[in-house]
Amino acid sequence: MTDRPNEPNDGLRRVDLVLRVVDHQMVGPEGELLGNVDDVELAEVDGRWLVTGLMVGPAALSQRLPGKLGTWTNAVWRRLHPDREPTPVVVPTEHVTDIGSAVALDDWAARHLARTLGLELWLREFVISRIPGAKGGASDERPGDLVESASSEATEPAQGGAESEAVLRPRPDGRLLSDLLGRTGVSTDGDRLGRLRDLWALGGPRDGHPEPLRVTHLQFTSHQLGAELGYSADARQGPALLRAFFRWLHRNDRVVPIGGLAGIDDSAHTITVETTQMRHPFEA
Repeated sequence: MTDRPNEPNDGLRRVDLVLRVVDHQMVGPEGELLGNVDDVELAEVDGRWLVTGLMVGPAALSQRLPGKLGTWTNAVWRRLHPDREPTPVVVPTEHVTDIGSAVALDDWAARHLARTLGLELWLREFVISRIPGAKGGASDERPGDLVESASSEATEPAQGGAESEAVLRPRPDGRLLSDLLGRTGVSTDGDRLGRLRDLWALGGPRDGHPEPLRVTHLQFTSHQLGAELGYSADARQGPALLRAFFRWLHRNDRVVPIGGLAGIDDSAHTITVETTQMRHPFEA
């Protein structure tokens, strides 16, 4: 990922979790495809919001699909899964070696994903990819290639057994990124800021060593148009005419430091924030 003007000068990279991570391909050390990032696991650790894992598979993807489509996808996954109480597959972020056009994983993560993702990859290739409008379904490989690769890995003796696979399960204190996205931002004064569009984080792999990826800002927007292409996050994105149009469209977008988070109301589906340090994304 290239540096951007509003990134800090201490060497840490800013990562927009929705724009730069979700739906991006995960690859192993040899370039093998390991599925897409379908969601992100967050947790509050020692007073900091950290990205603790990347989630992959229909169980994670179903949380982002609308209405009955998400419910149906999750139901099919649960019915076909061999475990009585299946859980989504989560790759701990310490096994992420790079975040760029693809998310690179180390050998440990690649091997363990291959042992657990046979069903997930089959559902992605032959079920989800055939659903009109479903994102993150088909891969660039021929149908079946990923499944055959995973199946061949799965025949190898497992190292560590259930104990090693347990670390691919969600944290009990974790929260899904998809659970926060779309929530209405409300200031402590009662003003509405639009809906949560993205979370900014700092850290990630650096010089071959994992760096804790900590959430630093919440980004709110009143318009989704252009946001998925990065126009609301990067002042240099796209041709000049489009940049000018989307900058006008997103002129009321706001970024709030994570320290300004005052509360998350699950029943009202809102996020309350202090706005004393609120800025436009291009100025933050």
